Amino acid sequence: MGAGGCVWPYRGPNERSTLQLGIPRGDEKGPHVMKVLFASAELSPHVRTGGLGDAVAGLASALARKGHDITVALPAYSDLSPFGLDLPGTEDESWVTLHDDLLRVLAWRDDAAFDRPGVYGPTPGTGYDDNWWRYGRFSAAVAELAPDYDLVHLHDAHTGAVSLLVDVPTVFTIHNASHHLLGPFDAAADILGIGAEASAGMEWYGQANYLKAGIVGADRVTTVSPSHAAELAIEATSFGLSGVVASIEHPIVGVLNGIDVTQWDPQTDSVLPAEFDLTDMSGRTKTRQALLDDTGLNDGVIFGNVGRMARQKGLDLLDPIIGHLVDQGMRLVLIGNGELDVMVDAWVDNHPGDVLHLPYTEEWARLVSGGIDAYLMPSEFEPCGLGQLYAMRYGAPPVVHITGGLADSVVEFSAGPDKATGFGFTDYSAAGLQEAIVRTMDVYRDDRDSWSSLQRNGMSIDWSWAARSEEYLAIYEAIR
Repeated sequence: MGAGGCVWPYRGPNERSTLQLGIPRGDEKGPHVMKVLFASAELSPHVRTGGLGDAVAGLASALARKGHDITVALPAYSDLSPFGLDLPGTEDESWVTLHDDLLRVLAWRDDAAFDRPGVYGPTPGTGYDDNWWRYGRFSAAVAELAPDYDLVHLHDAHTGAVSLLVDVPTVFTIHNASHHLLGPFDAAADILGIGAEASAGMEWYGQANYLKAGIVGADRVTTVSPSHAAELAIEATSFGLSGVVASIEHPIVGVLNGIDVTQWDPQTDSVLPAEFDLTDMSGRTKTRQALLDDTGLNDGVIFGNVGRMARQKGLDLLDPIIGHLVDQGMRLVLIGNGELDVMVDAWVDNHPGDVLHLPYTEEWARLVSGGIDAYLMPSEFEPCGLGQLYAMRYGAPPVVHITGGLADSVVEFSAGPDKATGFGFTDYSAAGLQEAIVRTMDVYRDDRDSWSSLQRNGMSIDWSWAARSEEYLAIYEAIR
């Protein structure tokens, strides 16, 4: 049926086979090749609002490089067209193929649900009231593809309901447990085409909860760092999910995210004005100067952050202390948008030349990673985080709140010069953040040997997806 607003149920595997999409069936794969369908709301570079798109692309690409047959399904948002989406003009609902060098990428065209501005909402940090309906329809479409795969890997609440619809093995990865994706229970069950027994898996105080659906319905559940896996089992840090987590047969497995070290490499990054590596950091000095020149930022100790301007990211802790820190020589470059834009823009107005706020582009993200002195990531909670990994890869020690994946990826300065990669604070307050920033500036200015050690240690760590993908393959094999 067309996308005119009618609700359509899950139609089963025989009505729409992946063979019709040019995808070989599972029995055509080699003896050790797994045929895996990923489903996600984001996939870099095709659509990205934060770390989800990067993480899905990184893992899928790493598995494909190992010879596995990977398909990624995502919605055909209107903003996909710059990346070569060839939208047919005769169907309101259909799978279309995106151009990608390594992966098979399928986009679900559903104009009623996804032909509108933005991804989750019309502007960054907002959400459409009917997201439960939009991603319910997408999940039902994904379920039709599933029978032709060995396994389906679902990412975040947007696709969690797929686990209730399919018989093939499923893995569900929680990237952000604070986003449950709630909707009216009966209407969501109708969209998904499921009865009372299956729909019970998503019931949440009378509503449908797609995040709960993924946790309850999947054969295995993972999240993006070991520390966050432990946090999800504790009532105070589980966003209300600890009881659900306790009820599943297998504990949640935490696998720290990686990054694409072939795409993010300061030795080959064409965006940087000069390349650099551990043996020759002179190119980083040139990149720092280029950042100052291109932005008009005053010199000082340059901190940066790339991502959503959201309370979760802890940037509101800066509001009462930003003036004092600027007076001490802190400079701040913020790349991205979100709910805190008004506050951040007020900093820019109050401290011209000392604070800068720009919309996200990958070019700015790369220049900031390679040109700042330290990366600021004071998140209230952080399942994994990717910004700190890119920063360390590019020689910028992070300053982080010790929580979740930040605790797993950043070694605090007090651990000593042989191990430390950054600075951390445990007291989630403006005072705690200020102490960490002041310590960072003191070491940067007064202890250059220790600062060089921080850079060297962070740049020496293998942040690639290669090892992480092996952990996921072990999980796949356990349920295949």
